[in-house]
Amino acid sequence: MRFTLAATLTLGLALPLPAGADEITDQLDQAKTYYGEGDVTGAIAELEFVLQALRGKIGQELLATFPEPPAGWTVEDKSDAQQSGQIPMLGSGTMLSRTYRASDGDASIEAQLMSGGGFLQGIAGMFLNPQVMAAQPNAKRVRIGRENAVATYDAAERSGQLVVDLGGKGTVMLQGHALGSSDPLVDLAQRWDLKKVKELLGG
Repeated sequence: MRFTLAATLTLGLALPLPAGADEITDQLDQAKTYYGEGDVTGAIAELEFVLQALRGKIGQELLATFPEPPAGWTVEDKSDAQQSGQIPMLGSGTMLSRTYRASDGDASIEAQLMSGGGFLQGIAGMFLNPQVMAAQPNAKRVRIGRENAVATYDAAERSGQLVVDLGGKGTVMLQGHALGSSDPLVDLAQRWDLKKVKELLGG
């Protein structure tokens, strides 16, 4: 997503402002002042700070979409501050993750949310390709809400994977270990607010 400098200033001033809005407003005002004075470099520097703050807001909102652990499971993750700063402009790619662990055993699920199209969209498309699925007898198509997903399970390894395509805007991947089936992966994915994820990613 690309903006001209003037369009970015106009859009930024029209945005609903998050917590810390005074700081963002001050930076937008300063950027506008620099721009009016012909100091384009200074205006860009101020806007970069604003964009970073707004990305952080999106990051916090994306992290909030991750599901609460089901009964008998706990969740561990990086601090929100660590992860929210990784959110890029749409069109780039990044990853947020949380690890869920069964309280009474070794079972675990790594939940990953990857933003961006391109390569990530190719990964999801590959897993959802009927020919690829046919080559994996342990793969099955499942529905997660309104989204298409593919779940695989290896009984010998007791491991499974579930991939959800978010319409080219992002990909959700769940990787489980020490599982009795792929059901815990499907259950966790069903708890995810994927509609909100797509809204935040511009879907």
